Amino acid sequence: MTQEGGERVCSPRTMRVRRVLRPRVSLGFELAAVAAWIALVSLVVAGTHGTDGATHMHGSGGAVEPGGPPAGFGASGSMDLAMWTLMSFAMMLPAAVPVLEHVGTNSLRRRRQRAMATFAAVFLAIWIGYGALLLRLAPLWSPLPDEVVLASALALAAVWQLTVHKRRALRDCHRSSPLPLSGWPAVAGAGRFGLRHGGACFRSCWALMLVMAVASGASGGIGMLGWMVLLTGIVTTEKFARKPRRPTHVAAAVLAAAALMVALTFEIT
Repeated sequence: MTQEGGERVCSPRTMRVRRVLRPRVSLGFELAAVAAWIALVSLVVAGTHGTDGATHMHGSGGAVEPGGPPAGFGASGSMDLAMWTLMSFAMMLPAAVPVLEHVGTNSLRRRRQRAMATFAAVFLAIWIGYGALLLRLAPLWSPLPDEVVLASALALAAVWQLTVHKRRALRDCHRSSPLPLSGWPAVAGAGRFGLRHGGACFRSCWALMLVMAVASGASGGIGMLGWMVLLTGIVTTEKFARKPRRPTHVAAAVLAAAALMVALTFEIT
């Protein structure tokens, strides 16, 4: 298609195709999330199908069981925090992709990767700090049966999904921020945005991640991956939905049903 003067103008369809094929500014972080999922699956499969007779510590109380995942929440501190960090990459980076794209497209090309890395580092540091806090608090619930702890965490998450605090936090998660273009103000601006967005995401999802923290003890390695998929789906759907209230309510119902199922399983056994 051409205009007067011979200037070529792309059709709307061609422009859409070019937008799809254009390299995504957040591609590196998306690949990092995929790599984290592959690493987690590999660790769980290796722990479940290992033939060396080794035992692994897992569960909210750090119990030792054969054939479990390589490390679970509440076991030896440094390995648990490493596993939590890997889970945070896998579960939280997909939901942060739209915000990373905002940071990348609103930064100068030569500073784009630095700005996105600064945002991601601050954003993930909040979740790593939460994991460290839960490690310190794990002895409070470790005397209880794993199923009771998991059912309680699921019930708490279901209730939190319906609160006004959840709605406000989720609304704040969808807010963007203007970013300085150059110099240290650009770095500081990306860091402040990471802190603000990460804080809103934490207020929205802390209860869901608490479920993740206690799930491996009650479910084992493969079960833990199932919980990760479910919770990642909830977090990502809420973040990408234009009207997140309905997905939030559906998630509350799913979490409540899961809490009931876990509680009934514990009663039966």
